[in-house]
Amino acid sequence: MTSQSFFTSRFSGCGVSRSSVSRSRVGRSSAAAALVIGCALALSGCNSGGSPGPGSTSSQMAAETPTASATATPTPTPTAVYKPADATGPAQNVPVPVLPEVAKTETKEGLEAFTRYWFELLSYGYETGDTERLSALSGPDCLFCKGLVENIETSWSDGKWISGGQIETPAVTADAPAGTPTFVTLQVIQKELVIRDADGSPYQEPTAATNSGSRATATFDGTGWTISKLSLIR
Repeated sequence: MTSQSFFTSRFSGCGVSRSSVSRSRVGRSSAAAALVIGCALALSGCNSGGSPGPGSTSSQMAAETPTASATATPTPTPTAVYKPADATGPAQNVPVPVLPEVAKTETKEGLEAFTRYWFELLSYGYETGDTERLSALSGPDCLFCKGLVENIETSWSDGKWISGGQIETPAVTADAPAGTPTFVTLQVIQKELVIRDADGSPYQEPTAATNSGSRATATFDGTGWTISKLSLIR
């Protein structure tokens, strides 16, 4: 089957009891000494502060100490790993492009950011076959845009898939005539692209890698940008 060009042709109280101490005059001093010793011994068994005294055992203390509850460590959620397409199957876990906030503004920076995003959607389309958002941001009169979408959809039909074909736009510059950005000139680099049949074999000859200049025209309708025209710079 004839090889077709893609972009270049159309992505956390101790009460001490004084127990019957003898009051005889003869043993008064001895009794007094005994009283002091007895009180000291009694005091050693009391603790007015409520904390364990010297006689308390370590097991008693442990029993009275609340046990700290263990804090469960959350299990991290596995991150899906991106895998590019090859002969064994289509790409997996391809990151979905995100529209930058600045791309929602009618400014030179906004148009440049939007154009980069549009080409990210184109690259995403090649890797996944999903062209829904790409189509929505392409104007009805953009024939080049329609051709790119149709090529992607055809390449992903009947169990086929695309390997390669990723796009980069290293240089994007918007022109702003009369203060209103309208045109964008950009460099588009696309990797070699291979359409694979259901068994993984090449459906046709690979499309060679390209490095080309493009020009896009965009319109802003108050809610966002749309690519209304796209062409190659020859």
